[in-house]
Amino acid sequence: MNTNLIYSIAGLIGGLLCCVGDVLFDLKGAGNQKLGTSKNIDSNWLKMAEWRFGTSIMIAVIGDIGVGLGFYSIADQISGMHPVLSAVTGLTGYAGAVGGVLIHSSLCIQAVIYKRIMSGGEENFSIADHTLEGFYKAIMPPFVLLYLVLMTADICVVIAVLNGALAVPKWMALLNSVVFLLIGWLFRAIDPKKFQDLPGIIMPSLGLAMVGLTGIIAIL
Repeated sequence: MNTNLIYSIAGLIGGLLCCVGDVLFDLKGAGNQKLGTSKNIDSNWLKMAEWRFGTSIMIAVIGDIGVGLGFYSIADQISGMHPVLSAVTGLTGYAGAVGGVLIHSSLCIQAVIYKRIMSGGEENFSIADHTLEGFYKAIMPPFVLLYLVLMTADICVVIAVLNGALAVPKWMALLNSVVFLLIGWLFRAIDPKKFQDLPGIIMPSLGLAMVGLTGIIAIL
């Protein structure tokens, strides 16, 4: 079997696994409120089982490995005719996948810290807020940087579709995490209560899964 086909299949599966990780971490349920100085605390974390966050991190690690392989497959497929685009896709895809683990793990760790501090009672909220505010400010710069790197990799795939480097229909340029993220925002704008969690929480990861699908179709 074509090695790049295997990598693209891994990319598709990896993106879908990331969706599962997103659900475990971010499916908070009705009545959730944003709390804290920077509104980075979800009130329903206290109702969620702690095992969900650890499991979510593990699934994200496996999923992001697959996502990275999906980007590698795309980069290798276009390397002959578009070496510069290939190099940028491969480097940003790899860095973005590694960054995805950091981003997801940091968000899950916030929830665990909050639950542990608040287990001592509601009077501990100020301690929890102070602690997580410091953590939040520490992780935001790399969070933003790595997210932009991952979006760059996704945009490279869009370019490869539109310039014909990948033998797939041009409409597949819409199958990316940027567009899917905007769709998630649109659902929340239409009905913030009904679409508070799904589908928005899984849309970026689902978009990353589409990188693998694009690579599969390009090969077949």
